Amino acid sequence: MVCIALYRLYALRYPLWISAVGHSRVPRMLLAAWGTAVISILPQLYVWREVDFGSFRQCVAIWTEKINLGGNRTLMTDMDFQLMKLYGIQNAIITFYIPLVILVVCYVLILKDIYKTLNASEPEMSSALYLSELSKLSTFNKRWSKKEKESTVSLTTRTIRGQDKLRRAKVRSLRITLLLILVYVITWLPNNLLSWWMVISFESYRDHQDTTFPLAFLVVLNSVINPFIYGRCQGLRLMFSCNQMEKRPKKVCRILHC
Repeated sequence: MVCIALYRLYALRYPLWISAVGHSRVPRMLLAAWGTAVISILPQLYVWREVDFGSFRQCVAIWTEKINLGGNRTLMTDMDFQLMKLYGIQNAIITFYIPLVILVVCYVLILKDIYKTLNASEPEMSSALYLSELSKLSTFNKRWSKKEKESTVSLTTRTIRGQDKLRRAKVRSLRITLLLILVYVITWLPNNLLSWWMVISFESYRDHQDTTFPLAFLVVLNSVINPFIYGRCQGLRLMFSCNQMEKRPKKVCRILHC
């Protein structure tokens, strides 16, 4: 999600750069993301292990092993509790807060750029530009045929309609952006709150662990829901393609508003 947010921000602000060299840098971005993920999970190699509980074997954290095999916390020391809490804080920061900050910053910048373009009266400006240019050309060339003028009017009308579609696509992208952040927070926040509950009051957390354990599975729903959201994200794709066309060098006559 972080890579997608960064790519969308660059695609919106630097469409020509994305078109020229951006696609070739996508593998590098993915490699950097996977490299960061591998480094961040290195503590898991020490924390998690396979434990034999007699009737079954399960991969659990070392603190879970000591608590369950030690009865009334007889195997847990003060240092173990401190390490367990530090691990919970580190895990919450890496898996929730850092991605959330990056997502919010990227999408706020995207929304800011979209909001600026939504406030601009592009169709009215295009109409005024067309009338101005048509007046100039008619002054210099009195022999324009009726068919040529009708063709020019048709092209300008299609341009204005295309801008209207672009504006509607930007409005849809606003909704999709808010939906992405909302889904991420809803699916990850409960698990994050459980981690803080364990850090603040472990005894209370342990007493209610069986009741609150299903909330941790909401994290999986994020990966399930995201493809459906991205699949409906036609507005952003249309906006990026149109933005790229608008920023190309204007080699065509201004009357066509290319």
